[in-house]
Amino acid sequence: MIRRIRTENILSKGCVILFLLVCLSLSSEAQRRCGTLSYRELLRSKDSSIEHVEQFENWIKNQISTRRDQASGRSKAQKYTVQVVVHVIHNGEAFGQGTNISDAQVQSQLAVLNADFKRLNTDAINTPAEFLPIAGGIDIEFKLALIDPEGHPSNGINRVKGSKANWSMADDKELKALSSWNTNDYLNIWVCNLTDYAGYSQFPLSTLAGLENSSTNPLTDGIVIRYKAFGSSDYGNFDLESGLNKGRTATHEAGHFFGLRHIWGDVNDCDGTDYVDDTPPQAGSSSGCPTHPQKQCPSEQRSVMFQNFLDLTDDGCMNLFTNGQVIRMETVLESSPRRASLLTATSPTVAARQFEKLFSPNGDGVNDYWRWFDYDRFEGCKLTVFNRFGKAVYETSTYDGSWDGRSSDGHMLEEEAYFFVIRCSGDSDITGGVRIVR
Repeated sequence: MIRRIRTENILSKGCVILFLLVCLSLSSEAQRRCGTLSYRELLRSKDSSIEHVEQFENWIKNQISTRRDQASGRSKAQKYTVQVVVHVIHNGEAFGQGTNISDAQVQSQLAVLNADFKRLNTDAINTPAEFLPIAGGIDIEFKLALIDPEGHPSNGINRVKGSKANWSMADDKELKALSSWNTNDYLNIWVCNLTDYAGYSQFPLSTLAGLENSSTNPLTDGIVIRYKAFGSSDYGNFDLESGLNKGRTATHEAGHFFGLRHIWGDVNDCDGTDYVDDTPPQAGSSSGCPTHPQKQCPSEQRSVMFQNFLDLTDDGCMNLFTNGQVIRMETVLESSPRRASLLTATSPTVAARQFEKLFSPNGDGVNDYWRWFDYDRFEGCKLTVFNRFGKAVYETSTYDGSWDGRSSDGHMLEEEAYFFVIRCSGDSDITGGVRIVR
């Protein structure tokens, strides 16, 4: 009997130790989901001029107050459009394999961002009744860039073979030096084999004189996401990690990019704050997918809002921003450098041409189709492509950007120069040349 009791005591202690280890592991895993706070500390360790939290919060508090005073003159909520470039930093795999993720995976992520920020996400129905009165959306459209900084047509996806197989936050400058577009005009998102976090973002800055004035900040501004946490399995059979497979890592990091802080205030007690009044305080981050309601702070009547995009629960458990968070993001978008400029950015003019002069339809996912700028403006126009002997080889009544270098009967055309004519009713013919290279 005594031996059995001792064994049970040992097992009981072992279970407690195991339980604690599991909890610590889950907490650690949740913290490793987002590296934005660590990234900010890394930047500050290299540049002491980067402003303190208090400085930024005092600035944004005044900005929100001013914006609220002016709200009576607004006829309706502002609509925002942000140009996005996704830099796919791959390891040389074939298009759509491994780190060289497909266009469809990228597009699925843009769809998630647009739905989540507008509160058009289908799982918004899972927001508890307790939080419905304060759940909010911001009318923002994330659009893959149609024009690159040099004025060339683009699909907003820039593929670059990386200089290493794995990346960590410590490699930030090396990673972004591989490919970066003007951060005043584009929201840059780098997707790579990020090993220490699922993602991290550069926080916005205030307009206070002398703060965060490092010349390197514009070169690194943007969001970094692990390739297995980018995109959503709701849109395709992509290779995504369990718990990170609904595109919410990018939603979370975009929230940081527009000024939101973690909902628990990055303090593991009930005294932390995210500086948003309608998000309940909580004692720390959440992980997995808890059941509602959860209570953590003795003096707080509201439940923990673990469904918020700025907590660290699984993707399938997140479903809302609050009205207070929306006001904060709108204020940053309208006032913060390299955020407000995204709204006023104008696409570079197309460099003296409406159509690409060559394309390479070889199935590698890069420049496989003949690109036009704003080809939808030519709806109803007839396109005819001729070879060098004057024979018509391809014809369509409305070009939709899908010509892959095949003839009208499906045969792969030779590598050479071709002549095209675009005929629109009531207008002069548009003519030019295009070359197929493989």
